Amino acid sequence: MVTKEEKIVAKALEMFNERGIEYVGLRELAAVLGIRVGNITYYFPTKDDLVNRLAQDLSKLNEQIIVEETGTLFSFLDRFRKIFAHHVQYRCLLLSFVHLMEQNKVLSENYKETEKKRFSSIVASLSALQQADYLSPQADITFLVSVFTLTARFWISEASLSFRHLSPPEQMAHYLTLLAKLVIPYATEKGRADVQRFLAGL
Repeated sequence: MVTKEEKIVAKALEMFNERGIEYVGLRELAAVLGIRVGNITYYFPTKDDLVNRLAQDLSKLNEQIIVEETGTLFSFLDRFRKIFAHHVQYRCLLLSFVHLMEQNKVLSENYKETEKKRFSSIVASLSALQQADYLSPQADITFLVSVFTLTARFWISEASLSFRHLSPPEQMAHYLTLLAKLVIPYATEKGRADVQRFLAGL
């Protein structure tokens, strides 16, 4: 059975995605839910608390993926496909990323820790792929980590400006293709076969 708290979180995510976090207040949310504002503030005293909950939910989803084995270049790229799908589900957070980092101190501090874990995970995965002969010994791991991190952080914002005529799956496919093709010059023959297999599935 869905709890009242879960209903609040689900409706908030829906409304934030539709209108933008900055343009939905707790009163509007309460009105749509048919409850009093006090029913929301019982669980989430402020709007920031509600946004923090959504960010935590997204972080948990992505952490489950990050701990998965990435023994092949295909599985490494597929990790980003899953993460991008979560980004679409919680797109309001990414579209308001800069604003939230400036205005929400709790979220900003939590994100710093999340980013450290993510960075370390990508470095470890790419280094392991290099050792497993999916990436050449000359592959610039630092460069690849920077580009993967940058793309993951801002692809939805860029897509909303440049590719708003495309559906979310089409937008995802575009940016995943960019990431996959970025790896090709650094991949071994075995690695390139994995990249082609990944691209064929998009």
